[in-house]
Amino acid sequence: MNVGLDVLDAFIRDAIFLDQTFKETSTLRHPTDKGNEREYAARTVIGKHIRRHATIYKRAGIEDSSTGQWFRQQDVVFADPRVEPHRILRDDNRVYVDPSAVHTVVEVKSVLGGTVLSTAMQSIADVQTAPRRRQADIHHLRFTISTGQTEFVPTSGGVFAYSSRSANVETVTGWIEGWCQGRPPEEWPKFVTIADLGHFMWCDPLTGKCIPWPVKGTERLMCFQATRAHQPLVALATHLNHLSRLWWVPGTAFQLGGASDIPHGLRVGQAVYPSGVTPSPDTCNHPCLDCQRFSPR
Repeated sequence: MNVGLDVLDAFIRDAIFLDQTFKETSTLRHPTDKGNEREYAARTVIGKHIRRHATIYKRAGIEDSSTGQWFRQQDVVFADPRVEPHRILRDDNRVYVDPSAVHTVVEVKSVLGGTVLSTAMQSIADVQTAPRRRQADIHHLRFTISTGQTEFVPTSGGVFAYSSRSANVETVTGWIEGWCQGRPPEEWPKFVTIADLGHFMWCDPLTGKCIPWPVKGTERLMCFQATRAHQPLVALATHLNHLSRLWWVPGTAFQLGGASDIPHGLRVGQAVYPSGVTPSPDTCNHPCLDCQRFSPR
């Protein structure tokens, strides 16, 4: 059995499922029903490809359990199952989670435009910069950020959208970089994935290498533009699995996550780099068009 082809086939089926969901829900009368169904589909697809255990919540409120400070409601939340949510709603089991338990958040949108994307990125920035106090007087690492180092791994976040009002990579790049301008990289979304366009992420302007977690503030946005419907999902899953290797609740013993079992080298689209950035010279021996490369192999 060819594991690589089996996984590829799963991504293709997922892309078809998302496309069908988007079309079928367009006839729903109530906007809330439409949004709920699309969020459910996205949450299901995203969650099934994460290879490190986490609890996945829908529309979870992020609230500091000590101070009551509010960090908005997030569409999809990956949280550590070892930390109990401090409030569960009896109506539909939605939760309020302390920032210390949150690993990654994903804002799900139907159709992105500049205003919708700005609102989503602000929501992500709020939770990415939320304080993550240690649960106990234990720390095992220091994580580099733009202003120095922290004793915890910050929360990560990004946007998933079914479609965009613009199919032009440069236009969407302008929306994202325009919002990020003047803000520290800790607030930037780690990715923006548009199912019918591509996966946007950061790269080193000097080497062209993909950077899953911007730190310096000089990183530029690049895109793996889709040439096949499943490619943005492959790129997103690879990115999320790389981020999940560092998922950690402050105060607990740190354990580095294992490498993803998603075969490296599946087609992720055509790499589109910003002006002035030279593509990475890395070579690849996999039978693919492009590789999502985070580090040399």
